[in-house]
Amino acid sequence: MATDEDIISRRYRETYASLHRQLLERRRDDPDFTMDDLRAFLKDAHVYQDHDWIGRGALFDATQAATIAAYEAVLAEWQAELEKA
Repeated sequence: MATDEDIISRRYRETYASLHRQLLERRRDDPDFTMDDLRAFLKDAHVYQDHDWIGRGALFDATQAATIAAYEAVLAEWQAELEKA
């Protein structure tokens, strides 16, 4: 039987992997998608995370943390590619 910690950890991993994949696909398929767009998504995610005045719970917190981590990872990967070029 899965513990609460297992469920939260699984949600984080699944959210991160899914969003990371979606962002890479968007970079590949959408020539209008820019680093500024990604930075705006990241900024919005931070704002949304900070508006937790009602206490959304551990599962929501894990989802938001994974979302932010995926945005940051793709942004860092993109920046590294540009620096190599």
